[in-house]
Amino acid sequence: MQGEEQEKPKKSGWKNKAWAVVAMLILVGGMGGFWAAVAKLPHAEWRNEFKPLSWEASGVCIDDAEAFWKASAGDARMELRSYSYPVCRLELDEAAGAGHVTVRFFNGEGVQMGDRVYIQYRDGKFIPRENNSMQVTETEATVRLEDGFLTKDEYTLHQFNQDDRLWRVEVDCRPEGGETLPLGHLSVIPHDL
Repeated sequence: MQGEEQEKPKKSGWKNKAWAVVAMLILVGGMGGFWAAVAKLPHAEWRNEFKPLSWEASGVCIDDAEAFWKASAGDARMELRSYSYPVCRLELDEAAGAGHVTVRFFNGEGVQMGDRVYIQYRDGKFIPRENNSMQVTETEATVRLEDGFLTKDEYTLHQFNQDDRLWRVEVDCRPEGGETLPLGHLSVIPHDL
């Protein structure tokens, strides 16, 4: 045994430490890249503007609202002119007296697109009505914009361009004999078509 050399324990040495440092640098670099990418994504605080529900003014209460882009597929009248159009849906909770709710659409630059749409109410309910730009039942109104459309290419650019501000819907109410008061506002949210 004296003649035999004892095996020396292997030292973990500098090679293992170097690999650990390289692995740590790769991990930290990957995390930094991930957070840098996340920071460039659109932030809900400035992209999606809205007034929290429920909206109340002058005895009118809107319990639920949403605005979105709808594909024109299946609507021959719209298909010839566009690819998608903005829609706003309002759900009425209550309305005292009589008057009307006004819906207006604004593009990303703040320019009003199309005409104002007036939805009449009386005795706590919307007055049912249907035409090309709206469908109204006693408790729900769906309004779609009839101009200011986006083509498929414009829509795609609008949807994914972080610098473009979203379209916006503003909803006001005016009781008979009263003045117009703001109810609420929300962004027209892009969706995949």
